[in-house]
Amino acid sequence: QINKLKENHFSLRSYIDHETVSTNTGSRTYQTRAQQTGFVQVGEGGKITQTSAPKFSRIDYSIKKYAGYLPVTNELLADSDVAIVNVITEWLAGESVATENAQILAKVNSVEATAFTGIKDIKKAVNVNLSAFKGSVVIYTNDDGIQYLDTLEDSNKRPLLSPDPTKPMELRLSVGARSIPVVQIPNEVLATAEGGKVPFIMGDLKEFMKEFDREQLTIMQSTTAAIGEFNAYEQDMTLFRAIMRADFVVKDAKAIVRGEITVA
Repeated sequence: QINKLKENHFSLRSYIDHETVSTNTGSRTYQTRAQQTGFVQVGEGGKITQTSAPKFSRIDYSIKKYAGYLPVTNELLADSDVAIVNVITEWLAGESVATENAQILAKVNSVEATAFTGIKDIKKAVNVNLSAFKGSVVIYTNDDGIQYLDTLEDSNKRPLLSPDPTKPMELRLSVGARSIPVVQIPNEVLATAEGGKVPFIMGDLKEFMKEFDREQLTIMQSTTAAIGEFNAYEQDMTLFRAIMRADFVVKDAKAIVRGEITVA
């Protein structure tokens, strides 16, 4: 029997936009955000001027392949009392999740981080920088960030971070007159930077980026495959190969604000 230690599995995929595609490359058209100025007053018989027009942009995707292999001895597969293949499959699925998390955070980290001093900077980011997304703003932080938020109180000594009354397992942060959902990401996935800089990602990740999924995780096994100097048939082993194909693209860089609060 294989005894497993408790793990905190977390996937960022459900928080971003994603689309299944059938081609290796392609593009999508989006109407960009623009300030409308309105019509100009025209007198009787006067000349009408041209008004502003909607603007559009295109985002391109190009599918990349992410893959890895895992050799296992046939003795292990034959002599194990447990379903070792299931354990291997779960491990490779976890590798797929880790790959997606890394690619998503790489896009998030492409947005320049701002040094925050505390809750006032979080309020400003939510109320001013993200006003266009006020109905869908979420605050993402790690375990250290939750610990920091959990110490904040209002003038009446009431905690600013509290469970959602309708969903006790979810958290909300009181930001002025608003209550913003908070998502806790494990430190192992979203690390605190050197010097105690705790990450805070605020905004709408679905508007920020999109995953174009060409082929979800596929796992194959072979007893005859050869990779480089490794020969499964010659070495009496089984080779497990996992492949996923996708591309991760930023849609709207202004949909998030990335901040850091230095915590002792």
